[in-house]
Amino acid sequence: MKWRIGLSVLAAATMISGVSTSIGSAATISLPSLKAEALSITQMPSGWTAHQPTYDVRMGCLTDLLEPKGVKETHFVEVYFLGRWSLPQLFETLTTYSNAQVAYQKITKNIASCKKVAGKLKGYAVTGTVRPMASPRYGNASVVYQLAMSGKRLTFKSDYAIVRKGNVIVTVLEGDYPSVSADQFHKFVVAAVAKVK
Repeated sequence: MKWRIGLSVLAAATMISGVSTSIGSAATISLPSLKAEALSITQMPSGWTAHQPTYDVRMGCLTDLLEPKGVKETHFVEVYFLGRWSLPQLFETLTTYSNAQVAYQKITKNIASCKKVAGKLKGYAVTGTVRPMASPRYGNASVVYQLAMSGKRLTFKSDYAIVRKGNVIVTVLEGDYPSVSADQFHKFVVAAVAKVK
């Protein structure tokens, strides 16, 4: 399952992968219950909508970030939302693995070594930096990074939280121009983590 981040149009669409299995030593998490734990449009600020993404910013060392080697993904859910005037954008994933703790360790190790990315967005060449940000702790363990993309016709920043809560890896990415509201991003992450049982 690939990591998708829409930059122009985002949707409350759900991507589903795998079948129900035990997650480490914990009880089985079913796909319907995981799907119900994703953020919903009713939790978005007034004027926000749900949209289908048309392209993404995954590139370079971020491409397969949520697919760490040696750990089996069992379920994957994505939702996408778009602010009143096309920005900001919000992207959330919920993923379960054969072992969530090992998956989290591998994911956070991989993003820590990912410093620069390059690729194309909407047909334009862009380069980007990935840097850690100070943040409160969310769930059982968490890290937060800022992705800054720029090119001749595009400048875009995203704050990206990766959280382990129990046996679920929660990611929340909010993108905006010229920068993301730290307060709003924090509220989105708190809401996302709180909804996971």
